[in-house]
Order: sequence, then structure tokens, then C-alpha cells
Amino acid sequence: MVTSASLKDQLQEKIRAIEELTSAVSDEQAGNSPAEGEWCIKEVLSHLAGPETQSFYDGIKTFVDEDTPTYDLTPGQSYFDSARETASVAELRTSVIDQYRQISDLLGSLSDDQLTRTAHTPQFKDTPLGEYPTLGAWSAGLINYHLSDHIAQIQSLCK
Repeated sequence: MVTSASLKDQLQEKIRAIEELTSAVSDEQAGNSPAEGEWCIKEVLSHLAGPETQSFYDGIKTFVDEDTPTYDLTPGQSYFDSARETASVAELRTSVIDQYRQISDLLGSLSDDQLTRTAHTPQFKDTPLGEYPTLGAWSAGLINYHLSDHIAQIQSLCK
């Protein structure tokens, strides 16, 4: 069973991995794309930071505060713009780390009842999470699949 404590611990592990992987990366290396159309480290970090107008934190709060809200996602959007392109890798890393620490604290504070709340996520209809995932399942997916994939991507880009 997914618990708030296990989600918090898992997310903190991912935060440490992002921090460790990107702390020794230069701005030049972080801005280099391995091939045309492929993301550089700054673009991966921009994606993880999400759009300026809504964070993953806000998404979790939506699960908690509303009855079966519709949560629309735009998969694969990097949010890499001119401001983020000129930002240092340290600034982008701090943005991601700060946001995910906030999320970690929020997840750690949720009750079992809150973790069973659902949202309507049409983009997940054909995935194991399904169209109406619980907050616990959605959060575990974010941590163990989405973040894990991007951490592996950063790891590969660091080589």
C-alpha cells in the first residue's frame, strides 16, 4: 500500500539523485543537446520544473481540494524557453529541487483518505494508472516512472 511516508521517502531519494547528477555539470554541458531534437540537461530540468503557471504541487492540491477534478497534462512538453535557456544549471536545479521538496513535504502530510482521492486524467486512460487514478497511485507514478525516466536521461547526458 502507498503511504504518505513512503511517497515522501521515495521522492526525497529522487531529489538527491537530481542534485548529485547535476551539481558537477557545467552550464555549457547542461546546454548541449546530444542530437537535433533531443533534450539537453537544461531542457530536462525545465520539463521537471513544469510551467510557470501550474506546478506539480498545484496538481496534488487539486486532488486534495476538489472532488474528482479533471487534471489535464501535456506529456512531453519541456517548457524550455529563452529565460530557461539562459538560466544557469544551478538556477534550474534549485527550481526543481525546491519544488520537489515542497511536494515531498505535502505528500508526507497527507492522510490515507487523501491518498485515495481521485482525479480524472484523460491522458492516462490507456495506461496502468487508468483514467481515474488515486492521488497515491498518481504520485507513485510521478516519482517512480516519470522522475526515474528523467533521472536516467540526465545520467545518460552526463556521460
